[in-house]
Amino acid sequence: MKTLIFGNGINIEFGGADNLSKSIILRAIKGAKEADFPVHIIVDDPSLILSLLGHLFLQVREILNGGYDSYAYTTDLKGCLDDFKRRYSIRKSLNVATIGFEDYYLLYDLMCYKYRIKNPEKYHIREALKCFFLYSIFNNGRVNQIYKSYPAKLADFFNAFDELYTTNYDINVETFSRKKVNYLHGAFHIKADVYDPDSMRNKMSDSPIKDCIIDDKYYYLYSNALTTYSGYSKMFSIKQHGDANSAMDKMAKAYQENETIKEAVNVWEKDANEIVRKMAEGIKLKLGDSNLEFKETYPIKEFTAISDELSIVGLSPNNDTHIFNMINDNGLLKSIVYYFYDSEEIDAVSQLLNSHKLDFVNVAELWNRYR
Repeated sequence: MKTLIFGNGINIEFGGADNLSKSIILRAIKGAKEADFPVHIIVDDPSLILSLLGHLFLQVREILNGGYDSYAYTTDLKGCLDDFKRRYSIRKSLNVATIGFEDYYLLYDLMCYKYRIKNPEKYHIREALKCFFLYSIFNNGRVNQIYKSYPAKLADFFNAFDELYTTNYDINVETFSRKKVNYLHGAFHIKADVYDPDSMRNKMSDSPIKDCIIDDKYYYLYSNALTTYSGYSKMFSIKQHGDANSAMDKMAKAYQENETIKEAVNVWEKDANEIVRKMAEGIKLKLGDSNLEFKETYPIKEFTAISDELSIVGLSPNNDTHIFNMINDNGLLKSIVYYFYDSEEIDAVSQLLNSHKLDFVNVAELWNRYR
């Protein structure tokens, strides 16, 4: 079995600087000032999201000086904060666009802890920030047209693999190669569970879609695309529905077989805690329809089962360490080829994938081979 996983590097190679984080941020700022900005979906007043972005950037110097260390309450958050300080403290100058767009989610979480911003406000503001960036990444559909710049011979490269995986949201490789692509971090064309009227989440009494304006013109803003600074957070989102389905199956079975559990679940329906009430409601829904479940849209189980040969293209070791951790833990792999853009990546990847024998190839050689 031969598997390829590719990231944003392929979009930068054939789509140019438009796909760099700096361009995404600058385009997001410009887009929020234009008349066709989807205020009915993202935020009523675009100046609010621009003010938020500016305020988040103003926290950077204080963060680098240790002013936010006490708000990193979890091991994961502390690790991400340390990594942020390591990467940006060596910069001679910083501006809004030199901060990676996913790093703004870290700044946002830290600021929420400092100013005690909690749900639902925290969630809604974060969703607006997410859509602000997704709107820019989609770039009026141009991101899905990059394949038109692929050299024809590149089809031979993709056709050499049995399975294709990506951390990208676009459909370029799938369109170009006519092969199935597995989207580990979601895709613009895959609707998020909360926006699917037939999903289990929307079968519940507090169905979130009831209060949503669905505008199919901006379908990508309702997608399951994952954008966050933390590999741990991405893995939590990726595994969330699978874990929920497993728990729901066990609880529904226990409800039918164990009188004590049955009585407890019945009591939960009137519990003061909303999460407990939702759990009880979900169990009752499952009992009424055993086929009902949360849709698992991230192919994580399939990815952990890949075997034999793996090639990695356009995936930076500075991002998505959870992907590298899964690869490192996979004992079924016999060989791994990592195509590096910068020779400095070799040491980083060697440390991340220290359980495997690695071959390193300059990615420029790959692109030149298929031009």
